Amino acid sequence: MAAPTSTSSTATCHCKAIKLTFPTPTEKLNECRCTICRRYGALWAYYNPKDVQIEGPKTDTYQYGEKNNDFHRCPSCGCMTHWADAKDENATEMGVNCNMLEKEELRRFERTVDEHGDAPQFKVNNVPDEHGP
Repeated sequence: MAAPTSTSSTATCHCKAIKLTFPTPTEKLNECRCTICRRYGALWAYYNPKDVQIEGPKTDTYQYGEKNNDFHRCPSCGCMTHWADAKDENATEMGVNCNMLEKEELRRFERTVDEHGDAPQFKVNNVPDEHGP
């Protein structure tokens, strides 16, 4: 599969109220199948929050387990757009739900499936988060 040539990608929720701009993924997108991500149908790319621009109204959030992550969704259409560290303002990792990309762009990327939610990407500040089977 050819690598994308654009340097940035833009994803939006269904109603387009939330817009995320981030570097075009260079790694395989992660289809996590932990207890929450499989329900969300999320397809993750991981970034430093400094590299992601989020525009739009304040998102609604959901936390579970040890409440390490905020899962953000559009307050209008309900699409889950990203997750961010709930406890550390200086966190160096967040996830962008690439299923919010337009399907033509989404088709260009390879995927990997994480059956148990324990991929190395799910470690924020070297502490495993609550993703689990």
